[in-house]
Amino acid sequence: MNKGYAVILTGYIGWGLFPLYWALLAHVPALEVLLHRMLWSLPVLLLLVLLSQRRRSQVKNALASWQELRWLAFSSLVICLNWGIYIWAVANQRVVEASMGYFLTPLLNVLAGVIVFNEKLTRLNIVAVLFAAAGVAYYVFATATIPWIGLAVGLSFAGYGLMRKQMKTNAVPGLLVEILLLLPFTLALIAWLHFRGEAMFLNHGLDTDLLLILGGPITVIPLAFFTAGTRM
Repeated sequence: MNKGYAVILTGYIGWGLFPLYWALLAHVPALEVLLHRMLWSLPVLLLLVLLSQRRRSQVKNALASWQELRWLAFSSLVICLNWGIYIWAVANQRVVEASMGYFLTPLLNVLAGVIVFNEKLTRLNIVAVLFAAAGVAYYVFATATIPWIGLAVGLSFAGYGLMRKQMKTNAVPGLLVEILLLLPFTLALIAWLHFRGEAMFLNHGLDTDLLLILGGPITVIPLAFFTAGTRM
């Protein structure tokens, strides 16, 4: 197997294990999990950026460009929504429905490419779209329900990808800027939860604290593997 594919596969395996990890935090409100996921992603992202001249340059360029910052501000809200829905779904035993969203994402990406960028579908693209559509149709008929959570996850993630295609900033430096833009709100909401006595962090045992902290590295590491693999 090509080394790059192996590294990319490692990233996908990490993403695939996400539900198992977030399920360990089912006793913590989804909002607090989301806030700490963003907060503790920051030091890992900073380290990855500081270790790479290319990433440092991209962060500087993004911060100096109003147009790039505007796109990153919008995309930060969309990825925040995506993460929040997924965490809530796992905590409420809706893993299959939420995972359907990521199954839908390639289909939605292809449709966005056709509609927004006037891209042409290859035969392989058409076959993939048909298989994805068949999978969704089977789920709807088998469960007699519309996977609203899956649609929300898929649409938000596809929308995030669509926005990122408008930007020059790559995944890791881009996510760092997105997290930095949201940091004041993140810290304010964490402080608000503690002020109201509703925060689980530092109030529900060391195991909960460690799980919340490690949610940051677990978020970033698969992304780092994926982006590294695409350059091999």
